Amino acid sequence: MPIPNPPLEERTWDDLVAEAINRIPLEAPQWTDHNPSDTGIILIELLAWLTEMVLYRLHQIPHPNQAVFLSLLKGKPWTLPPDLTTTAQAALIQAEIQKTLAELRHPYRAVTPQDFEQLILIDWLKTRTAQQDFGPDGEIARVHCLPQRDLDHAEINQVVEGHITLVVLTRYPQADTALLRHTLGRFLNQRRLLSTHLHIIEPHFVNVTLNASLYLEDSADFRRVRDIAHQRIQQYFAPLDSQDFWQGQGYPFGADIYLSQLYELLDGLPGVDYVEDLTLTDIEPERQQFNEQNQVIGLSIQDHELVRIQIGEMQTLQRFREQWKTNPN
Repeated sequence: MPIPNPPLEERTWDDLVAEAINRIPLEAPQWTDHNPSDTGIILIELLAWLTEMVLYRLHQIPHPNQAVFLSLLKGKPWTLPPDLTTTAQAALIQAEIQKTLAELRHPYRAVTPQDFEQLILIDWLKTRTAQQDFGPDGEIARVHCLPQRDLDHAEINQVVEGHITLVVLTRYPQADTALLRHTLGRFLNQRRLLSTHLHIIEPHFVNVTLNASLYLEDSADFRRVRDIAHQRIQQYFAPLDSQDFWQGQGYPFGADIYLSQLYELLDGLPGVDYVEDLTLTDIEPERQQFNEQNQVIGLSIQDHELVRIQIGEMQTLQRFREQWKTNPN
C-alpha cells in the first residue's frame, strides 16, 4: 500500500527548503556548497517562501469566486442560491465541479472516425428517442466512418480530402431513412470541423449464394445438421446480432470472404465429417480472388458494404455400405 502524500496546504517553508536541499546530490552532484550564504541556497529559500504563500491560499477560494469560475467553464451563468449555509454551499459547489468536469471530459467536437461513431451511437441517441421521432425502423444499430471518402459523388477507392462518409445501418435496413439521415446530418453539422464535409449513406449489400456438400458422420441426423448449417451461416454473415461471431456486433464492414473460413465453419459443425464443393455464386467476376493455380479463394468486399447471404444447394451425404449416398432434401 503506497504511503499517502501529506496535504499540500500543510507544507511549511522549512519542509520545502529541506526537501529541495536533499535533492541537490541527486540533481546536481557537483553542487557541494549548501551553506545559507550560497547563491543557490538563497534562491531555494526565496522560491520556498513564494511556494508557501501559494499553498496557504489553497482551498481558501471563496464560494462566490468558485461560482464565477464554474460559469466560465460552463459557458453560461451559474450562481449559488443565497439562502444556503456555508456547508451546503461547499457541498453544492463540489457536486457542480464534478458534474462540470465530467461534461468537459466528454467529447463534443467530432474529429476522428471514432468521434463520429461515438457521437452517433451514444450522444445522438440520448438526445432523441428513436421510437418517437422515427419509429422502430429508424433505430441506428451500427455506424462505420470512412475518412477522406465522398460516396455521394465519388468511387470508394477515390481519396477526397476534407470529406467523411458515414455508413449508417438501421435496425431494419429496408425502412425509408431519408428523414433520419437528414436529422442526423443537422446534429453532426454542429459538431464537425468547419472544413469537414459530411456524407451519410446506407450500406450496400452484396448478394451471395453459398453452395456446399456436407459429408456426414454415420450416426448424424442429416436434417438437424442441415438446419444447424443454415443457422450458423446466417449468423456468420448477419449484419446485426451475429451471436457467437464477431462479438455479436455483426459481420464487419468491408471484410473479405474467404472460402477457407467457410470450410472451417462448416467442417466444425457437429455431425459433419468433411466438406467439399463449397462455392459462392451470383457475384460479380471482378470481386473474385484467385490463388496461383487460378482457383477462386475468396470474394472482395468494399469498405461500405455488407453481405446478404443466401443458401443455395446444400446437399448432405452419408456413407451407405461402401458408397456415399445423398440424403433427400
